Amino acid sequence: MYKLVILFLTLNTFLFASPKETIPKEKIYVGDLIQYDIEWEGSEITDVNLSEGKFYENNTLPSFEIQSIIKEQNKITASIIFFTPGDFFLPTSWKEQGIETHSKLKISVLSNLTGNETEIEDIDPPILFSGPYLFRLIGLILFTCFNLYLIYALYLYWKSKPKIIDAIWEKNPKLLESTKRLHNLEQYLQSETITEKELTFRISEYLKEIYSEKLEENLLGLTDSEFLAVLYDKTHIPDRTIRELRLYFRSLKYDRNTKILSKEDAEKIWKEIKQDFLG
Repeated sequence: MYKLVILFLTLNTFLFASPKETIPKEKIYVGDLIQYDIEWEGSEITDVNLSEGKFYENNTLPSFEIQSIIKEQNKITASIIFFTPGDFFLPTSWKEQGIETHSKLKISVLSNLTGNETEIEDIDPPILFSGPYLFRLIGLILFTCFNLYLIYALYLYWKSKPKIIDAIWEKNPKLLESTKRLHNLEQYLQSETITEKELTFRISEYLKEIYSEKLEENLLGLTDSEFLAVLYDKTHIPDRTIRELRLYFRSLKYDRNTKILSKEDAEKIWKEIKQDFLG
């Protein structure tokens, strides 16, 4: 089902009258914080959408970040910072008379580097360990060796002592966090009311938890785009599959989606994502 949503979002249509998009700065350089405005009039233009977060062009490092968004009745103002030079199009979309269109405003970002930079050279010569410095260095080495020997001797003494284990007070083994999240997800699939948006959040949290354990790094604090970029770099999951899931998450998490799913449809969505990302 989420693949059908992706195909709908990527459909290209003809725009009869576009909102006005403006960027005050004529020249934009990497690292500049710029303001982007989009204004529209009339009731023909609806569902103007722009989401915060980091956006990736090459799926490795972020190309730009939309840091804040202020929405008014007929205007949206956003603060944007670019991390790499090049030409970019913002992920702005709207509907006019039911036809969806994406922003065609090309933003050209320049590099701060001129190409004439020279390598950094040492100004002062390296310190020569001679005279008092040599004696201090020798003393520091001897002091460090003595402390290491003392620590090792204490470790051997502690290891040689018999240890008493009270089986009554031994802690029960804890379940992996991914096992808990999977259990909560499967319980939610048996609920009487299943919303597509809540299901998407639970699936996203479970995927981040299971890959945090597999890759042995904390991925829980990452956005969906950052998390999927890690999967692109460190797994063999096809690029197309990762890109489709990114669009599916974005379309449901940041829109006002209150759709209620049947248990069969919810199971189908979970089965497809599990097959693509967990094998």
